[in-house]
Amino acid sequence: MTRYHKGDKVTAQRTIEDIDVPVVPEGAEGTVVTTTVFGRPKHVAFAVSDGWGLKRFQARVRPSDVRRARAIDE
Repeated sequence: MTRYHKGDKVTAQRTIEDIDVPVVPEGAEGTVVTTTVFGRPKHVAFAVSDGWGLKRFQARVRPSDVRRARAIDE
């Protein structure tokens, strides 16, 4: 199991939708804000552009919603 820490970069593995946040498209990059005691991502900060401009927000995620972002040199 991969442990995540605050500040880790992640990528959405699927479209994330919730009542209180805008839609996060698959492939969007974000930053881990909080984790569970076991190191699973709990809240991720995203910046998503839509027809109305750039929106910055935090989304509650499940471990299957995101994966660690790849480094540029990989």
